[in-house]
Amino acid sequence: MFRMAVGHSDDIDLDAALATVFEQCDAALAGAEPRAGIIFGAWDMDHPALVSAVRRHYPGIELAGATTAGEMSSVIGFSEDSVALAVFASDSVQITAGIGTNLHDDPAGATSRAVAMARSTATLPSRLCLVMPTIGGAEAGTIVDGLRSQLGPGVPIIGGGAAPEDPAAPLGATQSSQIANDDVTHDSIAILLFSGDLDFSFGVETGWQGVGPRGIVTRTSPEGVLEIDGKPAIDFYARYLGTGQPPIANPLAVFEGGGSDRFYLRTPVNWDPQTGRVAFFGTVPDGAEVQITVAGTEQIFEGARASMQDALAAFPAGKTPDAALLYSCATRRYLLGTRVGREFEMVRDVLGTSVPIAGMYCLGEIAPMTSPDRTQFHNATMVSVLLGAS
Repeated sequence: MFRMAVGHSDDIDLDAALATVFEQCDAALAGAEPRAGIIFGAWDMDHPALVSAVRRHYPGIELAGATTAGEMSSVIGFSEDSVALAVFASDSVQITAGIGTNLHDDPAGATSRAVAMARSTATLPSRLCLVMPTIGGAEAGTIVDGLRSQLGPGVPIIGGGAAPEDPAAPLGATQSSQIANDDVTHDSIAILLFSGDLDFSFGVETGWQGVGPRGIVTRTSPEGVLEIDGKPAIDFYARYLGTGQPPIANPLAVFEGGGSDRFYLRTPVNWDPQTGRVAFFGTVPDGAEVQITVAGTEQIFEGARASMQDALAAFPAGKTPDAALLYSCATRRYLLGTRVGREFEMVRDVLGTSVPIAGMYCLGEIAPMTSPDRTQFHNATMVSVLLGAS
């Protein structure tokens, strides 16, 4: 048995919101005892009070969570300044939480501590790791490498970066929060580790399409991409989009290589008109094949639809998922504006109304593409995760 129950409220009073959330979760649990849960919460909530209330209502629950740039659920759809709680009940899957602090200065140690904490109470083989780290302090690739070294092969790493108060502010200007059991911290990574007889699948899509010829990154620095095809990186953008700051609506596609046409996106965050350097939210490796991308509003919506379609196609044949989790980018929310709620509706149209859903708008997404063990850090992407009992 595997069950996910979801509660979601946008009431401005936290006590009233939690009363609604607990009532919804209890009804959906139908008497089953939850073993673990995920909190997706607005940045300005009283997170210690929120955590304390959840742990009182569900004693002993393993809890992980993060601040978000918007919350989604099958209860009320998209909302902001709200709290969404997903709780899990199962007699065959162990779900345990872990946290690692001091992520900026010691990413290897933080990821090691998070995995060790989650594994300390698990007795079954690890199957899936959901992650919610601070992004922007430690490089995302370093975080993923640290997790992989601790988890070993065969355990996909999926999730999204916790969102600070203002996702559009310069990196490090505002803090995000991570939650694990009773702890609410900053500069940390929170994980929820699924072990045992778990069926799962995931889809990773964007909606953006490459335009124009591809180029090769020929010089980089810690501050960004210096040259593409031997010329200043800004020239690669200027050929198609004119001079000036590269727009976030036109991220750079970075191809995985190895004969695959799959790519992950890098959103430009600033540029230097003197040197032609372009900085992106995440690294772009030397020698990478890259291309400018474009997407209209409808194409972004179709990316959300395709993400869930891919997840459904990959779910074990003949079985029906019991739960869905969504990780969508704050960039998508910004670009979609007042129509952002339609993204969740597109996912719901594909999945149907019987499967509970919870999700967050995050600061960068984390998921594999061509290989389950080759996790990438993504921008402007929708990641869909389906879960069920084996």
